[in-house]
Amino acid sequence: MSNLDDLKQENKMKDRYTRRQERRERRAVRRADRQAGGWGWISGLILIAIGLFYLLQPTGFLPNFTNWWALFLLLPAVGVLSAALGAYRRNGGQWTGEVTGLFLGGLLFLGITAVFLFNLDFSWFTPLFLIAAGLLLLIAAGRQGK
Repeated sequence: MSNLDDLKQENKMKDRYTRRQERRERRAVRRADRQAGGWGWISGLILIAIGLFYLLQPTGFLPNFTNWWALFLLLPAVGVLSAALGAYRRNGGQWTGEVTGLFLGGLLFLGITAVFLFNLDFSWFTPLFLIAAGLLLLIAAGRQGK
């Protein structure tokens, strides 16, 4: 009976060790994905651009933006575009439906930001977005057919 208990205890320890190793491997993959994302420099550039925007606006080089709050819409745009890049890399550089959807979402946020920030008319934005969505869907369908 003692041997059976020892065997059970040994199997339990192996299971714990295996689960621990699997968790470490998943963490390492997630960490590598974050480090390979390459969006840290883009976030830095966005912060620099916003700082330059606020620095140059009082000098008269830039028009007076009344909808400055629209700059905060860039945050989800960068997040969605970053997720699109991650999905693209995860799929081995293949343009899939997931990548297309995320990319379109990022473009949508960027377009809405431009409309509010520059006081543009939505009547131009909607057709352009539909054309971009159609082109991206055609590209994705063409790549899946290969």
